[in-house]
Amino acid sequence: MTTPEDPQTQRVLVALDASSASLLALELAADLAATLRASLAGLYLEEQDLLHAADLPFVRQVRAQSGRVAPFTADELERYWRALAAEARRALTLVAETHRIDYSFQVVRGRAAQVIAEAARSARLTSLPSGAPSTRRLGSLARAALQQTQATSLLLVPPRRRRGERWVAVLDTPAGAPAVLAMADALRDSPAPPLLLIAPGVGIDLPVAATKLPRVALSAGGEPGALAWRLPALGARGLIVSADSPLAAPQTVEQLLGDGWPLLLVR
Repeated sequence: MTTPEDPQTQRVLVALDASSASLLALELAADLAATLRASLAGLYLEEQDLLHAADLPFVRQVRAQSGRVAPFTADELERYWRALAAEARRALTLVAETHRIDYSFQVVRGRAAQVIAEAARSARLTSLPSGAPSTRRLGSLARAALQQTQATSLLLVPPRRRRGERWVAVLDTPAGAPAVLAMADALRDSPAPPLLLIAPGVGIDLPVAATKLPRVALSAGGEPGALAWRLPALGARGLIVSADSPLAAPQTVEQLLGDGWPLLLVR
């Protein structure tokens, strides 16, 4: 069902643009929202700077079928946006009703990074596609969110992701361990409970609830590539890492996402 927007309601925010990448982010966000007993808030962004650019007199479009060059106006861009927003709303409604979770949908115009940063402040978790399917690099919005968002957690979903069963929670920094453990504990009712991957020498005292989760040791000084190689054997569907983890560095994030692993970064 659609519910009124309530800043106090625990919610999962997902940025939508009706692309295949954002629809993958939507599906994973809905899975997490259902497990966390949170509502799902869809946000369709209309990039303000793009609208201004469309009004420039020299802007043209190349039609896909004919190859003809034609004028492109702000009115045409707005019609295109409305069609995409309607498609995104339908996708959100279908996914939310399938998971039986409350949902809302909002269209916001502005600068994308600023809009996401503002909306993320009242969300338990913010879900974004990592970038275009044709590249292994982070998109500009995902990179800005990685650096600026104040959301408790940030979910980055690769354009093509693997289909494992469980989240793997990486405990590799003492300061970030409590947030990682809190998220792992919140997801303990998943069909496959999270697996704790504990680095040597971190010195973490596991809370009682976390002692019931499966756990294995993380090799000392392991490279991200070696970790990614281990994940299929662990049945991983993605990684939970703290924002201060070495795995949260942009270059490492790109490497893991490029290998098809969603990342849930927690603070």
